[in-house]
Amino acid sequence: MFGNDLNRILDLGDPEEMARRLDELDRRMTQAAEGYEQLERVAEGMRISEVDPAGVTATVDVDGQLVELVTTPAIAKLPPERIGPTVLACIRRAQSRIADKYREAAEQTGGDDELTRHVVDSYRRRYPAQEPEPGVGGPTTGSGPKTLALGQFEDD
Repeated sequence: MFGNDLNRILDLGDPEEMARRLDELDRRMTQAAEGYEQLERVAEGMRISEVDPAGVTATVDVDGQLVELVTTPAIAKLPPERIGPTVLACIRRAQSRIADKYREAAEQTGGDDELTRHVVDSYRRRYPAQEPEPGVGGPTTGSGPKTLALGQFEDD
């Protein structure tokens, strides 16, 4: 009798139904944890490369860190004052693709949920899409060379 009173007081309903719901919740949480672990393993090894026709290839990891920078002899055709901005623009374009690559990995590993969307949005805010910079990868335009610090945006 005490069990029935307790159920009525706590309004838990049928104990068997509650046990079934808790088992289902546990199963979904275990499945989600496994999916996140798989997504994190995939993301850990993720490399995003961007190629600039001026002779630069920049590769970043999922944290946006530059892991490889390759130049070809074509970069020597740029005026010296354009080499730095060209390299930086290439790095920023690679970084701006992290959100989409992470989202693709999430879709492949079954982790496309609210938390994953939050992470993707965070990447988009941190590394926004890049517009091609005038003069990058070609002759200098405007009033003269422009120098940007690594991670600095043109309008900063």
